[in-house]
Amino acid sequence: MRTLSFSLILVVVISTLGLGWLFDNIYQQFSSPELNPNTANVAKQLGSDLARAANESSDGNAFLSHWPNTKQYSVVLQDVKDSPLPRALIKQMNNAEPVVLETIDNMAYHYLLPAKEQILILRTPMLSPKNSYSVTQYIWTAAFYLILISIFLLWAYPLVKQLMALRLAAKSFGEGKLDERISPSSISYIRDIELEFNQMAKRIDSLVSDVKMLSTAVSHDLRTPLARIRFGIDTIQEVHDKTLRNELEQQLSDDVDEMTSLVETLLRYARLDQNMLKIKKEPVDLAMLIHKCISRKQSDNLTLQFFNEHDNNSILADSKYIEMVVNNIIQNAINYGRGKVLIELDYHNNTANIHISDNGDGIPLALRKEVIKPFFRAENRMNNVKGHGIGLAIVTRILDWHIGKLVISNATELSGSKFTITLPSNH
Repeated sequence: MRTLSFSLILVVVISTLGLGWLFDNIYQQFSSPELNPNTANVAKQLGSDLARAANESSDGNAFLSHWPNTKQYSVVLQDVKDSPLPRALIKQMNNAEPVVLETIDNMAYHYLLPAKEQILILRTPMLSPKNSYSVTQYIWTAAFYLILISIFLLWAYPLVKQLMALRLAAKSFGEGKLDERISPSSISYIRDIELEFNQMAKRIDSLVSDVKMLSTAVSHDLRTPLARIRFGIDTIQEVHDKTLRNELEQQLSDDVDEMTSLVETLLRYARLDQNMLKIKKEPVDLAMLIHKCISRKQSDNLTLQFFNEHDNNSILADSKYIEMVVNNIIQNAINYGRGKVLIELDYHNNTANIHISDNGDGIPLALRKEVIKPFFRAENRMNNVKGHGIGLAIVTRILDWHIGKLVISNATELSGSKFTITLPSNH
């Protein structure tokens, strides 16, 4: 939105001032104010006739006494020696060409009367410039506003286009096309809004997918223990042998525990979004955090190796959740590996990368996007490993909160999978 506001102000100010200055210079170059020639010539001729008559009369003052003096037009005689005009101007005067002086209120025509050594001064109202607000000026004014409007429309066109695209995307999304996204350009006025829309759409799409997966998991994973419980209840009613009854009761108890575990897992996953509002980012030393996680996993039949060549290992994150992520991935490597786990920490392009590799069978390329979904468990990875397939889904969700990501690939040093946790080091 800052781009939109700044560009709007910039366009309006530059267009108004720039076009105003340009048109003003063009108009001044091709036109100049002109006095009304008829009015100026009449006043000049009148003064010349009065000066000639007064110069030829025997008594100039008596001649001029018949002139009807008014506030607008007046005629006076002034001795040359009393005139405040410079001598150079007085010498230039003659009966035909007066010296014209302008004041704020009037114009004074000075005529020399050589026979009487006097100056006749005719004062007239200030002659206004010729009213030249003609068709030309109307054309210039119209051109100014037309170009100004055109510039604004050129600026507004991309904005309108982007808003229309946003409207269509929102409409399609509201109609159920949850994969609808906007491709913001680098010079978009509303880039922030477009990115926020995409983030919102991704979030809603993820929530809807989670709801579908949760409903599928509930219907699938709860159905099996419920069926066993139902069968066990029917069976235990018909069994009278105490030892067999105890075995059936223990099986029922195990099935109830399994259902309880599943329900708790569902609730824990459902509460993730509420917990997102409570995350507290603070400086976290990744090397110390990884050492802490490793110390809890050490055992005689397990080899855990950690490599880190950096001194400054601090990032901004919620240590509790990042520890949960690292613990989860390390435990996953232990569960599906063959006793050897390699952990590496490095930094590249303002990102912190935690690489966790195991020496298991690896994850096929076709399943790498599936294993991070809730309640997904590949058949070849389920042997002797208990769980509901929600660990990697929790990891992915936590990394989303921290603007990070999880990348699954083949381990280069070992034979199994390699999980890379990427986190912004400057966030």
